[in-house]
Amino acid sequence: NNYISMFNHAALGGGEAYWNRLSEIKQPTLIIHGTDDKIMHYKNALALQKEIKDSTLITLEGTGHELHFVDWATIIEGIEKHIS
Repeated sequence: NNYISMFNHAALGGGEAYWNRLSEIKQPTLIIHGTDDKIMHYKNALALQKEIKDSTLITLEGTGHELHFVDWATIIEGIEKHIS
């Protein structure tokens, strides 16, 4: 775990006010999330995908909050597909 990241996220606030507005997002949205993220749980990525109409979720199995080198091929492929 990266404790510095955990404390940085704890300083953020107010995001709850936007959950009811996710359906307003009209742009194609790419969500990239690891299934083992202990800071921002994977269920949040699933909720984003459900609420944002034109969204794509790239699931990184076994990845936590930090991206790993082995994930980059999947991430780059997903971004290329998303912007093409």
